[in-house]
Amino acid sequence: MSTRLPPLEALRYFECAARHLNFTTAAQELCVSQSAVSQKVLLLEGHLNYKVFERKPRQLLLTGNGEALFKSVHIALNQIRDTVNNIESHKQVSQLEVYCMPAFASRWLMPCINHFHQMYPDIDLNLAANFAEPNFQNEEVDIGICHDVTEQPSMAQSLLFRDYIYPVASPDLLKKISLKKPEDLNKTILLHDSLPQAKFGTSWSRWLSELNIEGVNVNNGYSFNQVDLIVQAAINGQGVALGRHALVAKEIANGRLVPLFEHSIEDGGIYVVCLKKLLERPQVANFIDWIKQQSTDFERDFNVNKVIQQANNHISKKYE
Repeated sequence: MSTRLPPLEALRYFECAARHLNFTTAAQELCVSQSAVSQKVLLLEGHLNYKVFERKPRQLLLTGNGEALFKSVHIALNQIRDTVNNIESHKQVSQLEVYCMPAFASRWLMPCINHFHQMYPDIDLNLAANFAEPNFQNEEVDIGICHDVTEQPSMAQSLLFRDYIYPVASPDLLKKISLKKPEDLNKTILLHDSLPQAKFGTSWSRWLSELNIEGVNVNNGYSFNQVDLIVQAAINGQGVALGRHALVAKEIANGRLVPLFEHSIEDGGIYVVCLKKLLERPQVANFIDWIKQQSTDFERDFNVNKVIQQANNHISKKYE
């Protein structure tokens, strides 16, 4: 008894012909000639050593063996077809829409996003950086990375890390102007957020008030409507910015910015959020696990107190 499978292509032709009980109709579905179908069926019968069709004038019937074989082949081909469709469907679902604030996207997320691609090359990530948060209920995005959130029954949210605000300036600016105490800010230009009440915005007035610092004129300086522009202006030595730790920590570490006065205040946190029902999607769960690990690494490597203390210890020697 033969243990070899019949030619799979011949089985496919046979299944189509048996389903229609017509070689011509089968040929049309398979986009081949009628003779090609007939030859494949003859090949199959030669391999099996029995007939699968009774060929009568203007009629094609299955033999008993042909009927039994058809049922098995039909089920098997459908299972293969369903499996392929499921795989294709999964590949499409592996597209991931992630919302993020523009400044956070450019200064925190983008430098490490290649690591995500290396870990999950089959997930197509589309990053939507926007000031306005999307409507999660309409599933415009799968995941959001947001500054502070409100509790909603349908949403799952996890704190990635707390955020902090403190003044920063470039080393070049500190060579020109001595900024040893907050009152010295009157000697230079302040860089302002033109939308201080917006999420992820900063306010010099609030920072000074929180720390009970008086005597600083907050009415002078330049204003910008994007946090990223404020950070870049500070790097360029155009003034002192009120920086968010999440956005300036790495710039401090590489020496492009210096924290001033050792005065920082906690200001909200960065959260990863999504609809609870989306947590079952592998690509959503993978991204959340990944960004949580990135956040843990960030807090370990760029602890706010450590970053400020180390930088101030350095500049206390260099600029005095």
